[in-house]
Amino acid sequence: MYLSPAVRTIRDDPMEGEPVTLLLEVADEAAVEDVASAVREAGATVEEELEFRTLRVAVDQERVGAVCETGGIETVETSNTLGLDPDGAGEDVRPDG
Repeated sequence: MYLSPAVRTIRDDPMEGEPVTLLLEVADEAAVEDVASAVREAGATVEEELEFRTLRVAVDQERVGAVCETGGIETVETSNTLGLDPDGAGEDVRPDG
């Protein structure tokens, strides 16, 4: 499973009571509905099913670790992954390779 640098930071050092929106790419071998149910059990709210087998979920930062442990997830990134900051770089940049 790939965890973006921002997600790893939040998982390792969460701010209690602060929400975060994550994008979860569901693995090819998993059913989207099953993963959605499992992340709900982990404490997240599924906000929307997006294209390319991706779920947008809201969760308190202290529950990010539990969401990341959910089976059937290929990639976990913050919802700002594709956003641009003032420097023109995305918040999350996936390494090559």
